[in-house]
Order: sequence, then structure tokens, then C-alpha cells
Amino acid sequence: MDQNIAFSYIKGDSLIHKCPAWIKILFIPFINILFFNLPIQYCILLILIQFIICFTLKFSIKQQTADLKPVIYYGFLLLIMNSLIFIFSNGFEQLYKSILSGIKNPMGIVKDLPENETFLMLVKLFCILQSTSIFFKTSTNLQIRQGLEDIELAIRKVLHLKKRCTVANAVALFLNFIPMVWQIWNQLKKAWFARKGKSGVTMFLKLMPVLFSVGMKKAWNTARAVSIRSGE
Repeated sequence: MDQNIAFSYIKGDSLIHKCPAWIKILFIPFINILFFNLPIQYCILLILIQFIICFTLKFSIKQQTADLKPVIYYGFLLLIMNSLIFIFSNGFEQLYKSILSGIKNPMGIVKDLPENETFLMLVKLFCILQSTSIFFKTSTNLQIRQGLEDIELAIRKVLHLKKRCTVANAVALFLNFIPMVWQIWNQLKKAWFARKGKSGVTMFLKLMPVLFSVGMKKAWNTARAVSIRSGE
């Protein structure tokens, strides 16, 4: 069940799993920045390639969508907000005419999508989140930390600075806290449903303060443990 938690590591022996973490840490941001500034067609191509990679790594649809839900929810929220803005600006009658024209000519909507700023942003965010998902699913917390330490030590060696990993430890804590938050949320939901709670607005209102409290405590304990082990 832990493998279905968002941004959680999934065991494997593929080349991506075996690839040193410092290479993935440098490569993934670079390729995302590159494709973020290229035309939309390249982002769509990268999304398809990453889907093929995920299936090659034997990641199920459920495991992939667990990481991509934020963009899906965000896109749905933007769709609702745009519809409300359109209604208040033009009225229900104009909205009805637009929907009717879209039904009659769906290809017209498809042609306009590549020029829509909201659509462009969602596709690029989806692409970035997909790359991030592959990184977390093929790298353990220890590998991420060691990769960051390797990068910082190499930079300090070039600059003739003291041999320490202060920045790497801080960044590693931040990166590893992302899957930790999803794990805490998953545990809270299990406890909520075990007590016959129902999914809805009430669940989020009740669990979000608990998520914040438990998350802060977990972050504090983790930071103290790292500080004690590093002798700082």
C-alpha cells in the first residue's frame, strides 16, 4: 500500500534506479527548464515519452496518477473559475451559445487549445510533475541526500571551501518532506475512514489542521535527528 502513496519510492533494478542520484538531481531540473521554454508540442512529446518510461518501469496507472493528482485538481479548479468569470462577464446565454458552438465544431476548440495560456501552463506543470514523480519513485531518501552531498562537496572543493554539507542537508530535508507529507495525509485518511468518516469538505476541514500539526512535529524531529548525527 505504501507504493501507492504519492512520490514514494518503488523498488526496481532498472537503469534509472541504478543511475546515481546526483545525475538525476542535475538532469531533471535542466530538462524541465528546457522544455518549459520550448513550444507546447515538445512538452506534449516529453509527457508521452515519460509515460512510456513509467510503463517500462512497471509503474501502474494508480501509482502514476497518485503523483499527478495536484495538476488534475488544479486544472479542474481553473476550469470552474474560468467558467464563473465567463458567466459574470457575458451571462448564461453567451455561455450556452459557446457550449453549443463547441459541440457543433469540437475541432475548433482543439485548435484553440495550443494558444490558450491556461492550457499551456497546465501542460507544462503536468510535464514537470511527471519528471519529479519519476525522480522520487526511482530514488530513496538516502540516495537523494547522498546525491546532494556529492554535488555540494564537489562545488566546495572547486571553491576551496570547508568540507561540510550544510546546504545539502537542508535541501535534502525539504525534498524528502514532500513524500512524507503525502504519507502522513494517507495515514490520516485511513484513520478517518476507519472511524466511518466520509469523503468531502468536512474531511478536509477536520484533517488539514492535524496534517499541519503532525507535519511540523515530524519535520522538527527529523531536523533534530540530522543535527545530532552531523554533530551540529
